[in-house]
Amino acid sequence: MDRAPARALLAGERARLERLLAAGSGAPDGADLGDEVDDADRRDATQTDTAVNWLLRARWAALERAEARLAAGSYGRSVRSGRPIPDERLEADPLAELTVEEAAAGERGAVGEPDGVVGLVSASHPFEVLDDADITPEEQLAGEEDDNEPAPGPAQGMGVERDDRLR
Repeated sequence: MDRAPARALLAGERARLERLLAAGSGAPDGADLGDEVDDADRRDATQTDTAVNWLLRARWAALERAEARLAAGSYGRSVRSGRPIPDERLEADPLAELTVEEAAAGERGAVGEPDGVVGLVSASHPFEVLDDADITPEEQLAGEEDDNEPAPGPAQGMGVERDDRLR
């Protein structure tokens, strides 16, 4: 992308973010929500306001990084791989730092994995996908509870005896 259109896109994004930051989240005043007994509405409005402000601050930081890349001559290139980011993507999101493929890989949890590898394969990943094709059905069922036995009641196993006379 040429410098002039890039500069115009970033200026438009800066103006948009300035308006949003100046306006706040638009949440109603906490005093107008809920009553003295149940202040869940007030808490919800406060938490929403905090989340929106955090997202706006994150976008502002991304804007500053994009402006620095524009000044350095690297705007429009992925910060991860250096590959060009298509103009269409930059027009849709002037603050884009990654190609669509890199962003999608990051959302899948596949960042840093070799090309062609899909899914979670890192042994250090807490939600690793395990291939259990080598496990027999008998091994899968081993250790599972018998479905014919009644489930323990709420008091069983807690040192509280059940009194059948109350039935």
